[in-house]
Amino acid sequence: MDAAARGAGFAPGSRLIAADVGGTYARLGLVEALAGGGVRLLLHRRYPCAEFAGLAAILHRFREELAAEAVGAAFPATCVVAIAGVLQGDALLNSNLPWKVSLSETRAKAGIEHLHLINDFEALAWALPQIPQSELQVLGAGDGGGLSLPALLLGPGTGLGAALVIDQGGRAGVQPSEAGHAALAANTPLELDVVRLLQARFGHVDSERVFSGPGLMNLYQALCELRGVNPRWHAPVDLVDAADGGRDLLAAECTALFCRWLGSFAGDLALTFRARSVCLAGGLTGHLDHYLRQGGFMQRFLDKGVLSETLREVPVFAIEHGQLGLIGAAAWHAARSPS
Repeated sequence: MDAAARGAGFAPGSRLIAADVGGTYARLGLVEALAGGGVRLLLHRRYPCAEFAGLAAILHRFREELAAEAVGAAFPATCVVAIAGVLQGDALLNSNLPWKVSLSETRAKAGIEHLHLINDFEALAWALPQIPQSELQVLGAGDGGGLSLPALLLGPGTGLGAALVIDQGGRAGVQPSEAGHAALAANTPLELDVVRLLQARFGHVDSERVFSGPGLMNLYQALCELRGVNPRWHAPVDLVDAADGGRDLLAAECTALFCRWLGSFAGDLALTFRARSVCLAGGLTGHLDHYLRQGGFMQRFLDKGVLSETLREVPVFAIEHGQLGLIGAAAWHAARSPS
C-alpha cells in the first residue's frame, strides 16, 4: 500500500469519488463506506469522454454537479479511477481513450489529494463477488453451483478487458491481466483467412482486434473483403441492428462468427487459469445477447479436445456492467484501507 492510500482510510460513513472510465464513457459516483466493508453508491453521472479535454475536466464537471446537488460535505479528498489501460510510472498506456492521462497532472488539475488509477477490469472484478446470483444471466449452467472462484471476467467493449477473481484465504482478491493484447488464435479456415487479412493491415493481431466494438467492425470488413462485397455498415450498433432485423445476411454471419470465436477465446483462458466460473461483461455483451445464446459461443467454449469435459463443469454467465465499475473501484480502495 502506498503512502497516499495509507493516508486516506475508508472508515464507515466516509466518502470517496469512484470513477469508471472507458474509451467511450466515463461514469462517476459518490460512494459511502458501510460497516462490514460494504459500499453504497449515493449518486452517479455518465459523461461522453470525447466531449472533454481530459480526465481532470470530467472530475471538475462532477465536482460542480455534486455542489449543485447539495449532497452534503465537501468534495472528498480521495478518488479511485478505474480506467482502461496500464499505469506505467506516471503515464497511462491506453490506445482507446481520446486523450492522454498523467497521474500527477490529473491530481494537480483536479485538486484531488489522493488520486488512484487502477485497471477498469480489475475494478469490475472487485465488484463481481458482490453481485447477487439473481443478477447473473446464465449462458452455460456448468455444474449448477453458481459463481465460484477463481472466476474469469471478460469484457468486449471499446477494448477487451480481462481479469481473474481469486480466493485469498477466504477473501476475494483480483489478478488483472492484459490478455486482450495476446495474439489472436484462429481455429477454422475462415478464421485463418481473417487473421491473414488483419495481419496485413495491422502487423501484430491481438485478440482485441476482433473481440471489441472496433474489432467487430474489423471482422466485418475482413468478411466483406473475403466475399468481394462493399461494406454497408460502419458502426457496431448499425451492424448488430442490421443482423437483428434480418436485413443483411453478412452482418448476421459476422455477429455469429464473433460469438463463436469469442467462445473459443474464453475457453482457452478458462483452461489457462483453471477457472471455476466465467463471466462476460462489457458493452457488446448486452448487444449480442441473442447471438451469445444461439449455441455457437458455448459450443466453441467447450470444444477443447480431452479437456472438454472439464469445461462442462464451468458455469458461464453474462452480467450487466452498469454501475459495477464504480462499486468495484470503491471496493478496491476499501480492501487496501486500514481496518
